[in-house]
Amino acid sequence: MWLLALMILIMPFEASPYLYIAPNFLGVFPDFTVIKLLGLVGFAWAMMRLASGHPHGALLGSRLASLFLLFFFGVLFAGLVSGSGFLAISRYLAFLTFLPFVLMSVQTQQDLGRVLRAMALSLLIVFPYALRQMIRFNDRLGVGLYETNYFATILVLVIPLAFVFAAQATVPSRRWLWTSAGLLLGLELFLTSSRGGFLGLLVAGVVFLYRRRGLAGAVGVMAIMLLGLIIVPTDLGSRMWTVFETETAAPAGLEASNKAHTALFFAALRMIADNPIFGVGPLNFKSLSTLYTGLEQGNIAHNSFLEVAAEFGIPVFVVFVMLIFAAFHILNRATRLGASPEGRDLAGWAEGLRSGLIGFLVAGFFISAQYEKMLWLAVFVTIVLGRFAAEVRAAELAAPAGDDGLVLAPVPEPSR
Repeated sequence: MWLLALMILIMPFEASPYLYIAPNFLGVFPDFTVIKLLGLVGFAWAMMRLASGHPHGALLGSRLASLFLLFFFGVLFAGLVSGSGFLAISRYLAFLTFLPFVLMSVQTQQDLGRVLRAMALSLLIVFPYALRQMIRFNDRLGVGLYETNYFATILVLVIPLAFVFAAQATVPSRRWLWTSAGLLLGLELFLTSSRGGFLGLLVAGVVFLYRRRGLAGAVGVMAIMLLGLIIVPTDLGSRMWTVFETETAAPAGLEASNKAHTALFFAALRMIADNPIFGVGPLNFKSLSTLYTGLEQGNIAHNSFLEVAAEFGIPVFVVFVMLIFAAFHILNRATRLGASPEGRDLAGWAEGLRSGLIGFLVAGFFISAQYEKMLWLAVFVTIVLGRFAAEVRAAELAAPAGDDGLVLAPVPEPSR
């Protein structure tokens, strides 16, 4: 558990030269870093746990895990058919080794809470370093650390979790600390000036507050975020305005970006039409994009869904969509818990993950985020959350209810 938590906490620092070990590991994992080393150690430990018959091994046969394995082998097949080579597939191979590590590490509901907190804290811990890099390069937050738009997308995924922990805190000081953490993470997103990240957070916030506070809460968070475009001293407001105001000339770089996004969108559709079954192969979109866009420079699709369909083919894309829906199905069911303290905690965590994933996928319409570790960590954590939710649901149904409708926990027998 603590090895996984350590890996998550340093995950945002992966591009740091201090965590770089070698150009590759055994020719399998390129750009070998401390994080990948921890992942391999965790994988070896998980394999030993599986060999000893750990009960969480059954989770590898769950619907969500099975869909991920099917998706991986679809990517592998697409790579072999296209001749992309093993290097293009190795990124998903890393996720494959990450799956049992997560399933074996999160053994209790308390472990699950620690992992989710580590996900949020990791983006807080990196803020001072990210701010230093931002000032050093005189650019948006995330430069010198990560690509800014991807950094924003990861922030969208974890911000709702911070506010869930604030709502669940029973000690006022912790409630204020987690609320402050959520606001600080929101400030980080604004400092990235990412349009896709902002739209993702807007949708995530509306979904999250609507579920908790109704229409008034959803409208309130929209008003706060739109007000933030004016108050927070970034160029995010002007960048967002260029999306809707076509008569006003955008800055040269931003206008070129808008045109490139449009060209890549239609290029992806034509690429899918030309290769509907097997796709063009993993990581081949960028090199082939110039043939479809007419642009001099190759680029990624800037759309996770279109890039998955273009590179892996429509059948694998369908599996990818089924995988996402399976994750939402687990989270939706878990949000209905609440008759016990354990159920209320799980329901809150599921709500935070669901809102974050929705926002992440909205932002994923503007960047190719299917390779992000935090996305797959959220998916794998959802598998374990589904098991705990099923256990709590069974306990809630079996336990008698008191006069006020609350589930009465069984009284333990006195020790003799």
